Amino acid sequence: MVAIKSLPASLELVAPTLRLRPWQPGHAEALYEAARESMATVGRWLPWCHEGYCWEDSVAWIERCQSGWIRGEPYAFAILDTQDRLLGGIGLSRLDRDHRSANLGYWVRELAQGQGVASAAVAAIAKFGFQTLGLQRIEIVADVDNQASRRTAERAGAHLDGISPNRLWHQGEVVAAAVYSLLPPDDDAPPFGPILEEGPLRLRPFHNRDLDALVASLHESMDSIGRWQDWCTPDYSHEDGRRWMAKARLSWRGVGDECALVIADRHDDELIGSISINHWQPAYRMANIGYWIRQSRQGQGAAPLAVRMLARHALQSTELQRLEIVAAADNQPSRRVAEKAGARFEGIARSRLTLHGQPQDAAMYSLIAADLG
Repeated sequence: MVAIKSLPASLELVAPTLRLRPWQPGHAEALYEAARESMATVGRWLPWCHEGYCWEDSVAWIERCQSGWIRGEPYAFAILDTQDRLLGGIGLSRLDRDHRSANLGYWVRELAQGQGVASAAVAAIAKFGFQTLGLQRIEIVADVDNQASRRTAERAGAHLDGISPNRLWHQGEVVAAAVYSLLPPDDDAPPFGPILEEGPLRLRPFHNRDLDALVASLHESMDSIGRWQDWCTPDYSHEDGRRWMAKARLSWRGVGDECALVIADRHDDELIGSISINHWQPAYRMANIGYWIRQSRQGQGAAPLAVRMLARHALQSTELQRLEIVAAADNQPSRRVAEKAGARFEGIARSRLTLHGQPQDAAMYSLIAADLG
């Protein structure tokens, strides 16, 4: 990690409509006003923002931040708009230099809440942490009931690692916390997950560059994919796509349960769909396999081939010995894919799925190594 002494006190992090600067004595009055204004919101979750907060508290806090800047912790910034008006604060603390990790905390004054300030500031300081400081993990810990802070973490692409009991001390009692993590972007890193090629197809991990194609593929496919997948709606956004890709990448690292790959055209690497292994049951050495193909590329044989490619890899390279395909009983296109891939039909399971809020019978198929020749 970079030593703090190599970073100037004039350092500025830039985000759309925002500037993040190390705290300076000139911020004291604005900090005092922001704290006094925000007792009902910020004060609900952060103990320093209380009814007795005074101007001297602002001065003392800024002095601690400046002293910490020299020592190397915390990396604390004022969040300012383009007119230098104070909107809140953000910082990296509890640095573990051996493991290249840190905690991230943030707050936004009441008049600026709900405007995307926190999300933009988190993105800027995370980039600083990964690129400048060499961090490999940034952790966000929020009271389980602090929905505003949790939404900020999720919008920033943080992964919910779990709920940690007795994690925080809040208003005189110990409480559970939601623990989120941010990892460095994968664009310049070796891909996690296999790269499989056969015939006209390539199966590969998701990259950030796939975002536009992912969203466009789903929006063109509302009449087909959207009929059978609740998550494929006209409201599907780039933010939804970012979360999905982050979740898929983490799953290949062993964090999560949705090991998804891009189904790409081998000639030009165009995204034409996705396939995943999910619902792992290690004790029984089995998992599910799911897939979708964008509407403009359906009916061309991509899905059955992708199923066979990924199934062969999974059954040969992991401890899995059985893969299940579960499709709504009326979903004839998905069922035909399973049959063309060589999966064996095992029967109809009553009320096995929920689709658009209603229970649905499902056709159950399975693949084992012998089915793949």
